[in-house]
Amino acid sequence: MDQGVQEEPDVPEPLVLADYQRLADFRFHVRRFFEFADESTEQAGVAPAQFQAMLAIRAHDGAAPMTITQLAERLLTKVNSTVELVQRLQHAGLVDRARSDADRRRIELKLTAKGEDLVERLTALQLREHRRNLPELERIVAELGKY
Repeated sequence: MDQGVQEEPDVPEPLVLADYQRLADFRFHVRRFFEFADESTEQAGVAPAQFQAMLAIRAHDGAAPMTITQLAERLLTKVNSTVELVQRLQHAGLVDRARSDADRRRIELKLTAKGEDLVERLTALQLREHRRNLPELERIVAELGKY
């Protein structure tokens, strides 16, 4: 993913106060959700990045288990940073990793029973919060689309 400056977006010129308000409102609601998500994750005893990794592993639907490289891509992090994150998860008993039988260079990841339970509880909690705020967020997104 290119994180550099992208080409000029197709927006009406000049921008008006309502444009700034819509974007600020959207960013506020997204930040508020992540604040809730991070707080609930930390209260459960894991760092937000650890939960994000476990969620990505749980959500993976490939024919083979998720690999370190795939997880790094999903987290938008470098492989070496992802390896360290997975080591912490493994040490906490939340993730198992093993070399692939098909390709010994590949490290495959899976959640332990403890990891599965934690991801299920946190996901349910965060989805409830998301659903509670969804009508307002949908309204804001619809307003953002009005150019």
